Amino acid sequence: MSLTIFAATIMHESHTFNIAPTTLDDFRNCVYLEGDAIGGAMRGTRSEWGAILDLADEFGWHLVDPLVAMAEPAGKVTDQAFDHMMGIITRGLERAMPVHGVILPLHGAMVTESHDDAEGEIIRQVRAIVGREIPIAVTLDLHANATEDMACLADIITTYRTTPHIDLYETAERAGRLLQRTMLGEIKPSVTLANRPVLEGLDHGRTIAGHGAMVEMLALVREAEAQTRGVLDIGVNSGFVWADVPFTGPTVLVTGDGVRPEYREVAERLADLIWDSRGRKTIQLLPMDETIIIACEAAPAGSGPLLIGDFTDNPGAGAYGDATNLVRALLEAGIKGVAVGTIADLDSAAAGLKAGVGATVTVDLGGKKDPRFGGAPIRLTGTVGAVSDGVYVRKGKVATGTKGNMGPSFRLDLDGMQIIVATYATQIDDREQFRIYGIEPERMNIVACKAMNHFRADFEPIARRLIYVDAGGICSLDFKQFPWSKLRRPIWPLDLN
Repeated sequence: MSLTIFAATIMHESHTFNIAPTTLDDFRNCVYLEGDAIGGAMRGTRSEWGAILDLADEFGWHLVDPLVAMAEPAGKVTDQAFDHMMGIITRGLERAMPVHGVILPLHGAMVTESHDDAEGEIIRQVRAIVGREIPIAVTLDLHANATEDMACLADIITTYRTTPHIDLYETAERAGRLLQRTMLGEIKPSVTLANRPVLEGLDHGRTIAGHGAMVEMLALVREAEAQTRGVLDIGVNSGFVWADVPFTGPTVLVTGDGVRPEYREVAERLADLIWDSRGRKTIQLLPMDETIIIACEAAPAGSGPLLIGDFTDNPGAGAYGDATNLVRALLEAGIKGVAVGTIADLDSAAAGLKAGVGATVTVDLGGKKDPRFGGAPIRLTGTVGAVSDGVYVRKGKVATGTKGNMGPSFRLDLDGMQIIVATYATQIDDREQFRIYGIEPERMNIVACKAMNHFRADFEPIARRLIYVDAGGICSLDFKQFPWSKLRRPIWPLDLN
């Protein structure tokens, strides 16, 4: 007998101090797939949905999948957008009933105007339709702010184990195989959650350096999975720090067969490392003056570019992506061979596209969303070097084969610098984002990216060095500057030592 599996995604990471709300159009401009379009876009990719489609083929599932919707991180999701997408999901589920199981690839740090725990609300609405006996499997981003509601409402939760996130496929595959075993009656899973009063922990989940708090935690996870009777999967979430909700922070999620005290013991023991490792980091944000000194250093021929991560203006963590402080400093220093990706500015992008390739254009670039963070607009005159619709296919290790969309955009050529001016705020995670504008990152002296982590998978292998700058963006690590009102207190580092 073919098993009917329901699957759907609404995915967003919400920076609640970002004043720009995330609308339905933001989802439609990023990833918004319904019905048959999902298979066409996702089959063969190294994404959660690539894994789900492969498992459906392997197990002979009848897959009902009404919606996959993702938006770039930004401010809270509007109720109108959330309710519209949930309507598609719940109506699709009601039509599909009865189903044998559910799998929901989610993020875990989405906040809407009405729901601090949006993923918990998604699972709650699905659970209300399928009932308590139908198993629900959930996948989460490593930067999820996981909640007790998620743990209580889901039967299975698996989490990414890499940052940059290069194991999306494997994470969903683990969840799907556990779901299959549950539907066949081999296991009866439950989820146990543990946390500590920590806002920023586990080195933001970084694993690429091969050492650090998250790497040590994952070694203990593998040991606990192998040695603890009944444990099926252990997820560790480093959390998403720029969310003013009560449960922000790192968590441990133990999925086990049945309900046993050992699961709580394992979860609490691992959660102790969250507290014990607080404050340990594998990266350092440099001040602007030190960044420019390094950028001015002569580079040996063929050594690759200096990679600068504009950490605090990373759209992948909900920043505006239009900060100008780094561009301004590089220009003032007169450094040559610089590529910048990207400055998100709808008006400037439109001006460049209207002017056309080869034309001279003057723009007041960036700094428009909230110039308190990252600098005011900067007036620049240059040449339109290339134009694009901004759509690219990822060829690196992060979400290989999936499409990204920076929107209508152009390359602004200045003396010694090329800037990608885009309609949409998009983090840099793949070299194709430069190549579609005729920029080969390997040949540049400096590549400056609005990015934190994911770009490292594709860019760090070609770089002579990686540094991060604090250019004053809204993803600041000075957490005390933010007007917290909902966050549980006391919490480290705001209150506790």
